Amino acid sequence: MPESILLSPPPVFFIRSISEQGYTLSTAIADLIDNSLSAGATRIEILLDAHIIPLKIFIADNGSGMTSDDLTENMRFPSADLEIERNSNDLGRFGLGLKTASFSQSRKFTVISRKDSIKYQGRTWDVEYLKDTEDWTLIIEDDKNVTDLIEDYKHVSTNFHEHNADFEVNTLVIWEDLYKLEKLLKRNEINDELEDLRSHLGLIFHRFIQKGEVQIRLNNSLIEGFEPFPDHFPGVQTVSENYWQTGDVYIRFQGIILPKRSAAEAKESPSVWVPAGLTLEELQGIYVYRNERLINYGGWFRAIAKSIYLQFGRIRIDITNINDSEFHLNVAKSWLKIPFGLKRAMNEMVNHVAAQAAKEYRERLASTFIRFGSSSKGLSLIVKETGAGGPVLKINAEFELLRRLKNELSLGQSELLNTLVSLLENKLNEIWQGETNTLEITEEMSGTVKDKIIKIKKYYEESDYSWEEIRTLLLDSFGRKRNAELFIDSLNIK
Repeated sequence: MPESILLSPPPVFFIRSISEQGYTLSTAIADLIDNSLSAGATRIEILLDAHIIPLKIFIADNGSGMTSDDLTENMRFPSADLEIERNSNDLGRFGLGLKTASFSQSRKFTVISRKDSIKYQGRTWDVEYLKDTEDWTLIIEDDKNVTDLIEDYKHVSTNFHEHNADFEVNTLVIWEDLYKLEKLLKRNEINDELEDLRSHLGLIFHRFIQKGEVQIRLNNSLIEGFEPFPDHFPGVQTVSENYWQTGDVYIRFQGIILPKRSAAEAKESPSVWVPAGLTLEELQGIYVYRNERLINYGGWFRAIAKSIYLQFGRIRIDITNINDSEFHLNVAKSWLKIPFGLKRAMNEMVNHVAAQAAKEYRERLASTFIRFGSSSKGLSLIVKETGAGGPVLKINAEFELLRRLKNELSLGQSELLNTLVSLLENKLNEIWQGETNTLEITEEMSGTVKDKIIKIKKYYEESDYSWEEIRTLLLDSFGRKRNAELFIDSLNIK
């Protein structure tokens, strides 16, 4: 046998390291709710009385609970083997969630539990105690401490309006020494955190809440589930669902495009389009559900760039815990990676949803500055015209101020004005289309666009601008597609 030495990680150092796993208060509590749901809980209570100092957070559920041995084992780092097949409804992953989530917000936490209405047992991890022992010493709470903590919970619970006397608590988690929350000096800052928590949980667990499988109470009221795919509302476009096969498992994905009116309605509260505290732009993109629990949202996983133009587009993917290794789920269950095979399979849908979302945005943008139904064309500065290449925005030549100005200009001045209007139209359409390369010079446009390019080059040469400056202006104004670039460069050939 080779010589060896046992190296146990110093508990305090280790705990401080694992506590920084990207948790927020919202994602940490969501991780604990995963455990409650896996234990069959139908009601969960999260309580924090900001008037009681020092602050404590209570998370209680009526799930199946734990025996004394189970409780001790679940306080271990980690408490589960990744290689062991789990129940299909298990929302856990690494066997670390209870510990990492709790230590991300507190320096001391206690878990009290019972099974089959047998006596409560309590276990505590306390960083200050670990400093003294310098070892992995788990505190076994005596009966008095357990009773006192339960009474503390009941006292806080009865102070809130939605206390349910029939609620049988089988597992209770208490977070103390809340080192992050206690940095918030003002009570309204803590209330803001709680509102973020309410919004987050209503979105993450909306399927469980809306199916009536669980009630989640945060202080005074029950959390309402927020459905980010309201495809039953008028105006919402749905994209036919599709599937990607991995092994024996089929992963379903489907897209929707919200109507342009949702932009205005999302600013109202409440709104069916966004939960409190979030915007349409933040909610665009791909949503991944794992065992009905929302894991990730608010981006396109680098399939395309996030953009204000895509705020009406959303795609949902449904996976199970069987797919965990392929999706590289992190400890906090707040991030994952889309497999390349699934990305390829989704490519057509992503492009379709993005195109339709951008179209809705353009239509909304146009509706804000194009005057429809005007009795006189002279009142509309910008109009929309549809040609062979699709709809484009134009500066209205009949706009009264522009018409009068043209009548007072010489032929040369009028040509300069027309060139300026053309440049403005190009930029206007770039903004409207959400692209930088909207104008492609083709043979059909050679008699108009190319002539404008030549005139602009001449105007700027007469004003002593360098070729590089003129070339940059022309490319920025008329697009950087290959045929445009070749034509512009050809003008500098001596």
